[in-house]
Amino acid sequence: MHLPHIVIPAALSFALTLPCTSVLAQEKPQERATSRTGLHSADPDQRLHAIDSLSSIGSRAADAIPSLIGAFDDSDAGVRWHAAVALGKIGPAAVPALVSALKDGQVNIRRGAALALGMIGSDANAAVPALISALTDNDELVREHAAEALGRFGSEARPALEGLITMLSDDDPYANGAAAEALHRIGHEAVPGLVTALRDSRENVRWCAAIALGKIGPGAPEAVPALVRALTDSSENVRWCSALALTDMGSRAKEAIPALSRLQYDRDADVRWAAHMALETIDPSSLQTKRSWSATAAIIDSLVPLLMNELHVPGVSIALLDNRTLVWSRCYGVADAARRTPVNDGTLFEACSMTKPVFAYTVLKLVEDGKLDLDRPLVEYLDEGPDQAYRRLITARMVLSHTTGLPNWRKGEEERDGPLPVLFKPGSRFSYSGEGMLYLQRVVEHITGELLDVYADRTLLRPMGLEHQMSYAWRSDLDPRLATGHNTDGTVLRKTHYTHANAAYTLYTTAQGYAKFLTEILKTDRSATYSLSQHFIDAMLHPQVDLDIREPIERPGQARGLAVSWGLGWSINTTEDGTIVHHSGANRSGFRCFSQFRPDRGSGIVIMTNSISGGELWTRLITVVGDL
Repeated sequence: MHLPHIVIPAALSFALTLPCTSVLAQEKPQERATSRTGLHSADPDQRLHAIDSLSSIGSRAADAIPSLIGAFDDSDAGVRWHAAVALGKIGPAAVPALVSALKDGQVNIRRGAALALGMIGSDANAAVPALISALTDNDELVREHAAEALGRFGSEARPALEGLITMLSDDDPYANGAAAEALHRIGHEAVPGLVTALRDSRENVRWCAAIALGKIGPGAPEAVPALVRALTDSSENVRWCSALALTDMGSRAKEAIPALSRLQYDRDADVRWAAHMALETIDPSSLQTKRSWSATAAIIDSLVPLLMNELHVPGVSIALLDNRTLVWSRCYGVADAARRTPVNDGTLFEACSMTKPVFAYTVLKLVEDGKLDLDRPLVEYLDEGPDQAYRRLITARMVLSHTTGLPNWRKGEEERDGPLPVLFKPGSRFSYSGEGMLYLQRVVEHITGELLDVYADRTLLRPMGLEHQMSYAWRSDLDPRLATGHNTDGTVLRKTHYTHANAAYTLYTTAQGYAKFLTEILKTDRSATYSLSQHFIDAMLHPQVDLDIREPIERPGQARGLAVSWGLGWSINTTEDGTIVHHSGANRSGFRCFSQFRPDRGSGIVIMTNSISGGELWTRLITVVGDL
């Protein structure tokens, strides 16, 4: 069919700016005359409107191709972009001029030409050779747009394979991404080159090769062996992307299961997560394996000395529980770096905030005995302090679940008994508070008529046989066994003497002593006079408040945390395989500690350290041993 010649309206002609470039020089005389007389405007909005009008008539605007290409050099980014869109809608008729524009001396013209060819897509396959040449352009955006355009051609861009794989080493990460996507769209035929690239000496090439193979996914089964090898790459980015690439292979990647299982204990959190996701997809049953306590002990024994050396942690003591019993303990390093006193089973560490769960046990025993009500305002037992409306709402349940509205510590801290504000309505949300524990401690002391350390020693610690392994306050007979805290560089800090018990942080304990306290919680026989009934154990470990402000403790495999809540004295992590209860501790005196247990399995761990860097030590150790 013969199409009539389209005449561009005068108003439309007037709206476009057409700078004189080398491309415009290729226009026919009549087209150049039209450009000169009607396609100029100082207003970019009018130029943009004119281009959009041309775009709306698609291929019928073919006589405007040179002018639209000239608009690539416009000073306005919107005009440049819409010019590419218009040329994309014109389609194949624009390809020859765009191929020529890829060689233009003006960088904006080359950028626009590569962009427009990509918008035309597979109908512009005649431009493949020119786009391959553009992959080596000295401008990063030209290279990026050229790779994007080649990706639109799919398998027809096979001749570009070598250039695209070479582009994985480009200094521009956007160009890397465009090349990886183009290789993905080429598909299966790109796999051999990508497998070779996975062995390249340059990290970025290996990383991008793994990305591209992940995009190809099930279409690259022959890449599985190479991806498995890449799981041991020195680069965490390569390991991460390789694990995720194997995820999409499904059952075809079963040979990767052993390597992925080991990768769950990788030093990088994202890699551990990716390994878990891959195993969950390839073979969920591989995640169900429970490690024996002896295997866990072997991992601890090999890893702890390395972490101590790296992090300058002088002393560590660890205890393991299995089947509700203390089954293993080990001591490492020295209790005092200056005196070089070895850590042994009798070494006392500061339990820091791990004091709180021990206090919670004592409080719940008072509740069970009818001497304290969890939901009765504490002012009804001991009315001291300012008469604040919010203060009169605070209950023992709120204290143990950290919802009192009290700060962690008041300005100037607690020793001077300065002003203590209630920061928000009690019971309305979680906010960790040591002050709340101290307030409840005073109520307990008022109810019992004894100081906390005296009462706890008489009713819990001595009956459990822990009088030499736990104490809420410093005693002279314990001093020779007290560890000294240390700074991050391993230097000694001032030794503490907590003469006043504080339910939030002053407990001294051995690792074995704290482990025995955990067995008291886990044991099935609740007949001892000091033991809580199972009803109150269940209440202690039942979520009271959900926490959106804290991430779960990081653990590998099925122990990967899903949610965090707080019970009565304990933090609770919901995982894919059940509930893990835990608490950590940190005192400025140079101590860090951690404990966790599984109520259903009766397993657990206690980690005591005498260094500020001990927090990093236990964190990294738990990311490896995870659940128990």
